[in-house]
Formats: sequence, structure tokens, C-alpha cells
Amino acid sequence: MSNPALPAELLDHIADHLDTACALRNCCLVSKSWIPRTRKHLFAKIKFVTAQKLHSWKRTFPDPSTSPACYTKTLLIGCLRAVTAADAEAGGWIGGFSRVVHLEVNGHSVATTESTVSLAPFHGFSPAIKSLYVSFAILPCSWVFSLVLSFPLLEDLTLIAYDIDASTDNGDDPDGPPTTIQSSKPPAFTGSLHLFLSRGGMSFITHQLLSLPGGIHFRKLDLTWFHEEDSSLTMALVEKCYRTVETLDITCNLGMSIRHDRPHRLLTSIVCLVGRSAPIDLSKATRLKNAVFRLKSMDVEWITTAFQTTIPKHPELQQISIHVPYDLTTFDVKRSTVHGQWLDLDLLLVQFCELRSTHPKLTCRALIGETRDMREFVKDLLPELTRRGMIDLVVRYV
Repeated sequence: MSNPALPAELLDHIADHLDTACALRNCCLVSKSWIPRTRKHLFAKIKFVTAQKLHSWKRTFPDPSTSPACYTKTLLIGCLRAVTAADAEAGGWIGGFSRVVHLEVNGHSVATTESTVSLAPFHGFSPAIKSLYVSFAILPCSWVFSLVLSFPLLEDLTLIAYDIDASTDNGDDPDGPPTTIQSSKPPAFTGSLHLFLSRGGMSFITHQLLSLPGGIHFRKLDLTWFHEEDSSLTMALVEKCYRTVETLDITCNLGMSIRHDRPHRLLTSIVCLVGRSAPIDLSKATRLKNAVFRLKSMDVEWITTAFQTTIPKHPELQQISIHVPYDLTTFDVKRSTVHGQWLDLDLLLVQFCELRSTHPKLTCRALIGETRDMREFVKDLLPELTRRGMIDLVVRYV
């Protein structure tokens, strides 16, 4: 069937509705004219998780100029050392993926086994990138942020790092602000920002974002706290994005230290420390529509302060979600000083419900068979909301 008697538009429509790789591969055998139409689906998402996967690709497509890399929209790099080595051998092999929109780089595979891995080959290799996900351990934060700045159309940014030390970057003073990284054309940053950075990473990346000449305009902030100063960094990000931020998602891991001991294990130990989060003022984020708070400790004072500043001034705020740790018990709360803080929070949430005619969502994690105990626990924490039937209790089994 060398000349199929079908219009090109119809062929494109057929290929768009084929949802299996087997069917798409069979279409490549029908006619040469069908190959480009099917390749854009077959190679839309490429994963180089291991060096073996990478070598298999290179054997199949030895010539980068004729490979289907130009059809890739999502690229996942799990073997960072192997990919950068392949790029050096081929003289710019990574540049063949010039139409990638979403890039995911996992740098944990080089932790503790390699000294450094350069990110320079990835700088600006695809000008179409709008979403970037980077997880790393020993890679300097300045290297990672330089990679971020090389994509001018970047909208969504996710940075995840364990057991890093940003004070070693560019000779920065650990007690002072990091050196600003200059960029001629900073990214747009109009989507979401997700930061899960232990030790000095949160401070370093936040200061770099705040120093960008074009500003940041994220619509969603998804931030995880490990240190007391992270609350002030959150306030700085919210104030910088006060005209655009619509969703705020905070996970409070305050008092926990996450260590990365082996390349193939992201979380190997959790060490409990002592600390309290400072209150946060969200009064400037007047476009806030959704607020999510995920607790890993009994410290709720910062949530109470956040509600005190948001409820009176945020007409668009409609949904509040609170995730409660399953390992807290009624006895633990009653005998601690935070019980009064929960009661204050209860009254604020009642006020919010009455003003917005909506219910907050309380998500709890419970062991199988402990649903009744969890409901009693919530009843003790938020008695007024429970009495008025204003809680949508979601129990997730762990």
C-alpha cells in the first residue's frame, strides 16, 4: 500500500486515536508516508532510566540526525552520567531532542559514587521546554539553577534534593544571601513551583528566584518545610507572586532531617529534631483560591495565623484542605499545649465556612481498622466543625 488513497488529515486523525504501541508500529509497515505520523506518538515520551536503555537507543538509531528524537515531547533521564558521556562522544547528541516540552532529570544515581556530573550539555538544548523536574543530591544548587535559567519558556519547575549543602556553591557565605546568577532572558515562570529541598537548598533556590529581574508569576506554590526559616521564605515567595498565586500547598516536615545514603534509595532515614515554624502572613495573596496544609507535627500555630490573615481578605478562597498525620492521638494532643491552638483553628474554620458556604476538607491517614478512632480524634481537635457537620473527613489507609 505504497500510495494509500486517504487524505493526509484523515491519516493524522487515525494515528491520533491509536492508543497502543503495537498498532502504531504496524502502521509504520503500511507506507513510508505513515511513518512520520506514527513516530510522533511512538516516540512522544522517551525514558533513559538505565545505561542499557540508552545503549539500546544508540544501537537502533546510530545517526542522531536521522533518529526520531525530534518527535519526543517528554524526556526522562535516569542515567545522567551515561547520557552526558554519550553526548560528549557524539558531539552534541542531546541536542537531537530539540522539541522536548517536559524534561525530567534524576541526578540521584550519581550520589556517593561519582564526584560530579556536568549539566552543561542540557543547557538550552530544547527551547520549547515549559516543564522541568530535577532531583539531585550532590549536584551544586548553582549548577541546577543555571540549567533552569537556560530555558526561556519555562513555566513549571520542580526541584527535589536530599542532604545537600548549598554553602559550597560559588563560595557563598552560608550565613548570607547567595550570589545572584545573571540571565539575559529569565524564564516566564507562570505555572507551578514545587520545592522539596533539605538543608540549605531551599534558601539558595528561593533567593535566586526572588532576585530574577523579570520577577516570578507562579500560579501554584507547592513547598515543603524542613527548617524554621522556611516559613519566611514562603512568605517572600507569596509576596512576590501575590498577583498570580491561586493555590498554596505546604507540607510541614519541620524537625525532620532526610538523608540520602545510597543512589537507589531516596529516603533512607528520618531523624526527628526540635523546632517550631514561624507564623506566615498570607494577606497579600488576594487571588488565593485553594490552600492545602499537610502536617507532620502537632505545630498548628502557623496555620492559625495564616487563616487569620486570609479569611477576611480573600474573597476567592473557596477550599481549605488539612492533612493530619495518622500517628497523632487524642491523648497526645490533650496533654500538650497545642490543644488550644487546634480549638482556635476550629473557630476560624467555622467562620470560613459561614462566610463562603463551603466545607473544609480534612484528610487523615489511618491504619486499617482505626477509622472510628480517627473520627474521634478529629472530633476532639475540631469540635465545633464536627458538631455542625461541616467536615468532609477523608480517611486514607496506610
